[in-house]
Amino acid sequence: MQTWKLTLAYDGMELCGWQAQPGVRTVQVEMEQALRRLFEGENIVVHGSGRTDSGVHALAQVASFRAERERDPEKVRLALNSMLPSDISCLKAELAPFEFHARYWATRKTYRYLMWEGDSRSPFWEGRALKLRRRVDWQAYDAALACYRGTHDFTAFQGPPSDPPRPTLRTIERADRSIMDGPHGAVHATTFEGPGFLRYQVRIMVGTALEVGQGKRDIATIPALLALAKSSSRDDAGKTAPPEGLYLVEVRHRDA
Repeated sequence: MQTWKLTLAYDGMELCGWQAQPGVRTVQVEMEQALRRLFEGENIVVHGSGRTDSGVHALAQVASFRAERERDPEKVRLALNSMLPSDISCLKAELAPFEFHARYWATRKTYRYLMWEGDSRSPFWEGRALKLRRRVDWQAYDAALACYRGTHDFTAFQGPPSDPPRPTLRTIERADRSIMDGPHGAVHATTFEGPGFLRYQVRIMVGTALEVGQGKRDIATIPALLALAKSSSRDDAGKTAPPEGLYLVEVRHRDA
């Protein structure tokens, strides 16, 4: 029995997220179908470092699985890329310590949210970045991002609670914005880094900061929500930013 670690990239536009669901294309389903062929019918179950939602992209998602049959890592990578659809790619395949688990060994994740300011349609950013249709005061937006840094209770910044509930006390080590100018307009990239995130947390943080930047919300509401903790609710924070702008950039794991 071998434990495998895969590094994957995927374009989420036509995928219904990571998690297997009946009757739709997901990353887990596509990966397991390919791996079961590659490992001659073994009942392979693939675990991701996190469950990206429908429409969300990944530059370097990490997944793990176990298989009885032995294979060469480079041949596994090449074989997977010949079997997988064009919107999913295996960047790296490697053997891992037997106990390795992509989700439970993860220590830090980096997400990036892209927003695009342009005067016309772009074949490159449509479906891969949020098209901004209102002016944003970027200084106010950046000030809102600064409120998230540190350790806070993000009860108001999570989607429907999981079962069993996950701890809502989270640490944001990085929350900042950079900008790329190009022929299709400016692309604003907001990067978040921390040990772990709640479902929809990044998209809700972006949506709330955007409301501050667009003059729809007072910045003081953000630290107030974080301070109120359990007495605040999802309805008190801003809208959830659309999925097409979100990328899982990097996942780091503890050593064996």
